[in-house]
Amino acid sequence: MKERVIQLLDDLKIKYRWLDHPAAFTVDDLNNLDEPIKPIKNLLLQEDDGKRKFLVVMAGNEKLDLKATRIKLGSKRLRFASDRTLLQTFGITPGAVSIFGFLHEGSTNVEVIIDKEILLDEELGFHPNYNTATIFFASDKLEVILKKMGCNYAVMKLY
Repeated sequence: MKERVIQLLDDLKIKYRWLDHPAAFTVDDLNNLDEPIKPIKNLLLQEDDGKRKFLVVMAGNEKLDLKATRIKLGSKRLRFASDRTLLQTFGITPGAVSIFGFLHEGSTNVEVIIDKEILLDEELGFHPNYNTATIFFASDKLEVILKKMGCNYAVMKLY
């Protein structure tokens, strides 16, 4: 999967920085690395009936209010996707969720919700579909990447 992520960024002529690190399953794990990283949370949510799925991309130090988010999305009740759904949708396991999951064939019909606050950061970092590395690029390239992968996305204030 690393090769597909790098190929995508190279095709888009996006400069990136790659950082290998110990496995990071949580934001706290990233906070404990030697290199300062501003963590990003990538949360796969779904409606109870499973019809709609959302990848929420937000600052790692913020907490998502599921009820408020559900209202903003005009959605039914939301819950975190199961490990099985993560595997089917993005081909990954917990702790590795990121936008690059859209390189997996099961990722169709997932809506991306980006908190507008993270776009104010100079640089964003995402796991390349496994949690022992983070790839960084300029925040203004996030939407370019999502468009290239054919993602349906919205930018909004989540908190």
